[in-house]
Amino acid sequence: MKIKYIVLFFCFFALVLGCKSTDKLEQTYSLNVQADGVLDGVRAYIMRNDNGRSATAVDTAIAMGGRFLFNGAVLTPEMRSLAIDGVRGQVFFVLESAEINVVAYKDSIQKSTVNGGDNNDIFNAYKSGYAVLIDELSALRKEYASAREKPEEIERIQERNNSLREELKNFGFNFLLEFPNSDFSLMLLEGITAQQTFDVSKTKEILALMNNDLLNKTYNKIIAQKIQQRIDVANAANTIAIGEKAPDFTTPNPDGKVITMSAIKGKVTIIDFWASWCKPCRIENPTYVRLYEQYHEKGLEIISVSLDRQNQKQRWIDAIAKDKLTWYNVSNLKFWNDPVARLYNVSSIPATFIIDDKGIILAERLRGRGLEAKIAELLD
Repeated sequence: MKIKYIVLFFCFFALVLGCKSTDKLEQTYSLNVQADGVLDGVRAYIMRNDNGRSATAVDTAIAMGGRFLFNGAVLTPEMRSLAIDGVRGQVFFVLESAEINVVAYKDSIQKSTVNGGDNNDIFNAYKSGYAVLIDELSALRKEYASAREKPEEIERIQERNNSLREELKNFGFNFLLEFPNSDFSLMLLEGITAQQTFDVSKTKEILALMNNDLLNKTYNKIIAQKIQQRIDVANAANTIAIGEKAPDFTTPNPDGKVITMSAIKGKVTIIDFWASWCKPCRIENPTYVRLYEQYHEKGLEIISVSLDRQNQKQRWIDAIAKDKLTWYNVSNLKFWNDPVARLYNVSSIPATFIIDDKGIILAERLRGRGLEAKIAELLD
């Protein structure tokens, strides 16, 4: 149970590692798997786990004498897992240029061991430390069950339980403070920052500890940039408030022309988040049309940011024409992953932000009559 918890925990951090590095020529790996009790002819697979949601086999081996042997080339250390036909579960490991040895237990694959390669050493230390906390939490649950009529004992158990859960919550960051300079460490930090909420200051602290040799590897640059973007988005989200400066953004219009928010010089600008598939948004659009017709000459500008998907571009363009949205229309066509929506901490639409000519947020989340009244107040 404890190892399964660890695997599920780290599965969330598995990266999409399909990109190629140009730092160096391909280097070879060998993955030797001892799997006693597995019949000859059974297949095993090295799996790429895409964001913990789906998995793709990238290499295959056939059992002979209870062993599997994989050989291949790897450009950069990659988080992978081992799966065996007929065996429930997977073994996670870092595929890197090394001789990697796995002892796989077919009846309890989560207890399998992995050795070989610097990154797997760090990964093993991570799993071991996490398992210690899980073990203690499990022991506390058993203590609690036998201490129901002992109030003082229950209080002690509850206090320790709260303390352990806090340690568990911060375990990833604390581990990275001790082991900041490995490819695995960067993968782990990327996984932590993929969570909806993460500690920005701790992330900055860890990133500053990582040396340039690690961060300047071609693929690691991509991961580091992604982490920095998440830091920037989180920082911006914390400043989305009335009286604060609206974050700037640059996004393409339907023709591919790049539009920058700060370059649009209206006395008042409405930033409107919507989508062609959003019925409440489409119902609200006539309000924007009326406001634009009435106040554009007085200095009103509108930027409509669509959260349509990549395959909905034509639907978005058709909706612009049908609803007569004759102002600035932009979209990255990334649905809820739109970077502008994330920048403005938008989790539901329609959503509006009203800014002045200095980019200061004057109002937010207004619709219908409330929106009309605010624009009239500012421009009449």
